[in-house]
Amino acid sequence: MKDDMTRRDFAKLTGAGAAALAAGGAAMTPHWAMAKEGDRRDIAAEVKKRISERFAEPGRKAREISDAGKLKLVTEKLMQPFEGYGFNLDKGQVIRYELTHGPQIIDTTYLVRSRPIEEWADCWMTGTFGSLVFSEGTHYVSCPPYVRPLLTLFKDTADYEKMHKVCGKLAGHNFFYPHGRCTEGLYEMIFGMPNCNSCNSNLLKGMIEAAGEEVTRALRVPPGVFMHFQTIAFDKVPTNMSYYTNRGMFKKGDYVELLAHEDLYVSVSMCPSGDQHWDEAETVKELSNYPLTYKIYVGEEGPLETVPVPQLKSLEAIDYIKAGRPAW
Repeated sequence: MKDDMTRRDFAKLTGAGAAALAAGGAAMTPHWAMAKEGDRRDIAAEVKKRISERFAEPGRKAREISDAGKLKLVTEKLMQPFEGYGFNLDKGQVIRYELTHGPQIIDTTYLVRSRPIEEWADCWMTGTFGSLVFSEGTHYVSCPPYVRPLLTLFKDTADYEKMHKVCGKLAGHNFFYPHGRCTEGLYEMIFGMPNCNSCNSNLLKGMIEAAGEEVTRALRVPPGVFMHFQTIAFDKVPTNMSYYTNRGMFKKGDYVELLAHEDLYVSVSMCPSGDQHWDEAETVKELSNYPLTYKIYVGEEGPLETVPVPQLKSLEAIDYIKAGRPAW
């Protein structure tokens, strides 16, 4: 690859380059687009790093404010097992999910309040610029054509050293499985239990509470689902994941905090898999489930700093096609 290759030429060779170009990245040259791992080249790693860094500063500042104890509580709610909850989260606010009673899995969905049917936190875009298993510094990126950070996960108190010792170095608890969530159909197929409580129905309940029935019916399914406090690892060959018990993996009071960069509708499911001790349970009914608390904060002087909105020019795909697919 020549050093004078233009960024557009390089974009033709790699989807990562195309993503960076669409995001308005800096001039692309091979020396920074080629991160090495042993003798293998990961041509996307540096692209991800540089794009993520463009939006990192507000999350760092939020972490400093949180660590200094300078977040001001706005509201809190104790969520009960087997339920779905919906609420508003405003731009510049911080959402904390806290294990106040025991190890409880949650699934979450985020819709942009100004256009909930068109834009949401998207798993595929988040993974494209991050990873399937994520930790502090991860941006939840919205769907095309908007492709912008809607939230940043900036604090996670889980004991990763313990998690990696027990479950392997690939283990984590914040993750998504592309378009994944437990569903009533899944449980009926496995256990023969129709209409079992599931994250699918719980998230839809929360979406109805926050965004309304019309929006929820238009979307039909939770469009992007992000999990917390569910110990897993994508350690299978071919690639898939292992589930590990949550018992002994978290301590009471562990939490994650996220900074909202936009006004959002939030839906949370109290996953019926609860503490996920499938190593002992025969059916979902034998799992232990616990309440969990969410808290919403602002800074001492109001909403926190958020990321600027990228000025992308891509059209919605159907509009682009109907416009004759104009050139770059």
